[in-house]
Amino acid sequence: MRTITSLFVLAALIPSLSFAARLSDGKDHHKLSGKKIMTTLDKGFHFNTEAPAGLYIDGEMGAIEPSKKTEKLIVFDASKAKDKTFTVSFYVCDDAETVCESHEVALQIVKKKLVQVNKEQVPMVKPETGAPVPPPANPKSVQ
Repeated sequence: MRTITSLFVLAALIPSLSFAARLSDGKDHHKLSGKKIMTTLDKGFHFNTEAPAGLYIDGEMGAIEPSKKTEKLIVFDASKAKDKTFTVSFYVCDDAETVCESHEVALQIVKKKLVQVNKEQVPMVKPETGAPVPPPANPKSVQ
């Protein structure tokens, strides 16, 4: 009986381990102040100020550089985005310097409020047939 219980517990844990969140996920916070987006982090994390950061407006080329970028605060000017969706991109590191992870957050300003947007991923298709292709199990394996 003890063996069966152990197997059930192990079976429940294995899937959760394979989909573990990154260390810096959920540590970033975004607040709208006028047309500026103030991005901050939880204690124990900092922005990599040497890594690229930018605001990308959907349907437009290029990035808008942050107006301020320190280890504790990144400020993005969203005035050009108007009512379009946009993505802010930056790198978050833990203070112990064990990880430094890329973050991209899709946002939109709706009625003077900042709203996080869940963008629909465009499915991959075979060029010859247009048939859908399932995403790879390990994106690093794609060459």
